[in-house]
Amino acid sequence: MSWRDRSYAPEPETPQLRIQFRRPSSAVMWLLIVNVVIFFLDVVFRNVDPIFVHRYFGLSLDGIRRPFIWQIFTYMFLHLDHWHLLLNMLGLYIFGTEFERAFGHQRFLQFYVTCGMVGGLAYLLLAVIAPRFAGVPLIGASGAIYGLLIAAVVFFPHVRVVLFIFPMPIRVFALIVAGILLLQLISPGKLPNPGGEVCHIAGAATGLALFWAWGMLPRIRVGVDRDVPGVSAVGRWRARRREGAWAKRQQEIAREQAEVDRILAKVHSEGLASLSSSEKKLLARATRRQQEREREADRADRL
Repeated sequence: MSWRDRSYAPEPETPQLRIQFRRPSSAVMWLLIVNVVIFFLDVVFRNVDPIFVHRYFGLSLDGIRRPFIWQIFTYMFLHLDHWHLLLNMLGLYIFGTEFERAFGHQRFLQFYVTCGMVGGLAYLLLAVIAPRFAGVPLIGASGAIYGLLIAAVVFFPHVRVVLFIFPMPIRVFALIVAGILLLQLISPGKLPNPGGEVCHIAGAATGLALFWAWGMLPRIRVGVDRDVPGVSAVGRWRARRREGAWAKRQQEIAREQAEVDRILAKVHSEGLASLSSSEKKLLARATRRQQEREREADRADRL
């Protein structure tokens, strides 16, 4: 019987995702800094030209046609006011930090930028279909933030969000957000920001699509180890990634060994002088690796 099976073993606590003063992960930190700096620069420019920044860097169908192609990326770093900035940066800090720590900064940035850009493309599509929505430029990181929210729901389903004084599971929080969004969509004539809402939906859908494309989503749902106690979805994904890297390395070793065998056969039949410089380098590298493995085996035997 393990210590976890005994009656005096402590019950595992439900993880909670609290707003606390801890250092965000590196990519999240830089995104927070960039967004805040750009916001203050935007405020300064508004005193000179109130619409200059949003005209050239906010996303609009007219801007893309000019073509200001960069708008599909830069719009994510602009915000209307300090509340708009605060809410988006809060979501980035809470959900982005967890995502980056679980999957690394490279995959986090790929995910964040892709969700934001696809959200922008959805807004442009709406502007083409319904030109009456094309007049106001799209700004804000909400498309990317909704993608991160979906990531939290999928990979950290048992996390509890404590924003104020009411803790709630992340799934409940996501359902509340989705419910508000749905009510806005089905309320005729009461949709304050149709382009923004379409961007939010597209960002969340892109998050799910990326999980599927990366081979994460189906395995989490139907994997045979999903009910193993103490093994999270993130842990299973990391284990599969390590297994995949190991298998890939074994394939590389097998290919190299086949090439070494071919070179040795060539030396046997034609002599060492017949080898090209690349073949000699490969043979020398393989010899060094073999010697290293033999030394490691000797050390293991002595232990």
